[in-house]
Amino acid sequence: MSQGNTAPVAESVDIAGVRVDSFTEASLVDHVLEMATSDGVDVAIGVNAHVCNLARKDPHFRRLVTDGSTYADGQSVVWAARLLGGHLPGRLATTDIAEPVLRAAADAGIPVYFFGAAEGVAERAATILREKIPELRLRTHHGYVAAEGIDGVLDDMRSHGTGILFVGMGDPAQQLWIDAHRDRLPPAVLTCGGLFDWLSGSNKRAPGWMIRGGLEWLWRLIIEPRRLAKRYLLGNPSFMAAVAAQRLRGSRA
Repeated sequence: MSQGNTAPVAESVDIAGVRVDSFTEASLVDHVLEMATSDGVDVAIGVNAHVCNLARKDPHFRRLVTDGSTYADGQSVVWAARLLGGHLPGRLATTDIAEPVLRAAADAGIPVYFFGAAEGVAERAATILREKIPELRLRTHHGYVAAEGIDGVLDDMRSHGTGILFVGMGDPAQQLWIDAHRDRLPPAVLTCGGLFDWLSGSNKRAPGWMIRGGLEWLWRLIIEPRRLAKRYLLGNPSFMAAVAAQRLRGSRA
């Protein structure tokens, strides 16, 4: 998925078959800006337990994830790295890194594009962010676009001069969409799942104590039980079992 020339990340950890790069918030922001000014197309993907589970079942999806840059979007990934003897500096929730990336993009004069979510959601998020960051050149489009309308969206990105694109469709749809259109995408692309719902206020963020305790997944389950029950109640134990098996294999090596 990555076709650019950004500098390699110094350290990474293999977690259940997925490479997770060791970024701090500051180094990730710098990396995204470097992506935006490089040739080709580079993709940054937040990795959590759900992404690891999908990657274990689907080699094509695993390639799409690990061909790009990766960072620890889930606290379970940080804990798994420690259990496996590796080190990740900490969780980098996409919801938390979005504003630092946007501020850095504004300072550098790099246009940003939000693509995804239901109609009006990304634009509501953009309105809030433009008030916080007046210099930000941000354009949006909802994600419910028929096949015949995709060319128009891509043309809009090009006319905007987009350097950084956030794609919010959920996993694995967003990775598949990027792979299908990457030859026409801006140089820096970040997958961001439901980011626009959080930034727009459509969804309320978990209390601070839950975030600090690695329990934001539980908050999400509480507010969206029907959609997320399978992911968390079945997916989390599956991820834990895969990490435990990996540790056991390592201890026998």
